[in-house]
Amino acid sequence: LPSTLWHAWTEGMGGGSDGPEQKTHPTWGGLEDPAALVFDCDGTLVDTMGGFYVADKKTCEEFDMTMSKQQFYDLAGVPIRRIFEILAQEQGKTPDLDAMAARCKELADEIMSQGPALIHPVVAIARDAKAKGLPIAVASSGVKPTVHGHLKQHGILDLFDAVVTCEDVSSGKPAPDLYLLAAEKLGVDPARCTAYEDAELGMQSAKAAGMTVVDVRLLDGYPTDDYKNTT
Repeated sequence: LPSTLWHAWTEGMGGGSDGPEQKTHPTWGGLEDPAALVFDCDGTLVDTMGGFYVADKKTCEEFDMTMSKQQFYDLAGVPIRRIFEILAQEQGKTPDLDAMAARCKELADEIMSQGPALIHPVVAIARDAKAKGLPIAVASSGVKPTVHGHLKQHGILDLFDAVVTCEDVSSGKPAPDLYLLAAEKLGVDPARCTAYEDAELGMQSAKAAGMTVVDVRLLDGYPTDDYKNTT
């Protein structure tokens, strides 16, 4: 999805009242007449990735482990406990994974105590969909208190008809469970949904659920290209 398409869509939002209702536009990923839109949270709706990288890396260091920026972005979208489990297995460590996850949340909350910024081009898509009467949901690998807290802090929690998080499923991303559950809660066929993601494993999850996927990193106004600079 070329970033220039964001301009094309926003410029066309104000007109067209005399013509037939638009059935698709570029930010729906080419899906005609979608039944619903489903959004990842971290790195998609809210700009948390930089803060989470610092928290994840520091947690690993405190538990005598390491995490590179490449590993952080390669595993983006996977629930944090599972990330630590994967790294521990690779490094031959046997840490208390629950303690690691709890410490990481503490650090992330401290680092982002003022709240992460909204990713405005993506939130604008959600707001427009809501105005059009499209059901919208969040499907996040984050923990429920953090996800709800970040969305509520910016006054957009109530924008979504459903919010599902890692506690709600047995298998996180890249398994399709989160996206399938979001579609189920909205009462729609996942094949008629567009999903919005910033992480490769998250995109795999949405595709495995049968959804059309938009890579939000390609939208004009996306706040960072740090994911490209992992060396």
